[in-house]
Amino acid sequence: MNEMKHYFEFNTNIEHLLLKTINVTNIPGTIAASAVFFLGTFLLEGTKSLMFYWTVRLQQNPLTYGQTDAKNQDLSPLFASLMIPSSLEKIKQRRLKYHVCGMLTHFFNAFLGYIIMLAVMQYNWWIFIAVLLGSGCGYFLFGAVTYSIREKYANLRVFRDTDSSHINSTYEQEPPST
Repeated sequence: MNEMKHYFEFNTNIEHLLLKTINVTNIPGTIAASAVFFLGTFLLEGTKSLMFYWTVRLQQNPLTYGQTDAKNQDLSPLFASLMIPSSLEKIKQRRLKYHVCGMLTHFFNAFLGYIIMLAVMQYNWWIFIAVLLGSGCGYFLFGAVTYSIREKYANLRVFRDTDSSHINSTYEQEPPST
């Protein structure tokens, strides 16, 4: 019986890469497998930024939708603030859309994360290095995207508190008078 190894190797021969039928036996195959896992990890970092975007949009105050929609970016801030959704039903539909998109992104994120984890468990240094480089490059690029999303929505009040499920007031609360 073939025992599973518990140490990393610089080997270009990878048996049963994720599936029993996938065997890598040469240097170009190892490079291709490493490139695939580099891109997968790079995309994993991108899905993290996308999840952050959906979360921010879901928590956004509905009265500020006109200030952040791409189609309304050409309007002056005075007119953009007047772009309030026409009904409560439209707000609910938009929130449901953001929630479904977030759920699909989360599903893809979890799936990709488990695939990458299984690839690293091959104990091959080339795949491990590719995953680390993909994560670093992805964070470098998508970290800037996340920062720009955070800056774009920083001045808009969120509708829900991120630490609890209760709904905050959309107006600034005055300190209690003594």
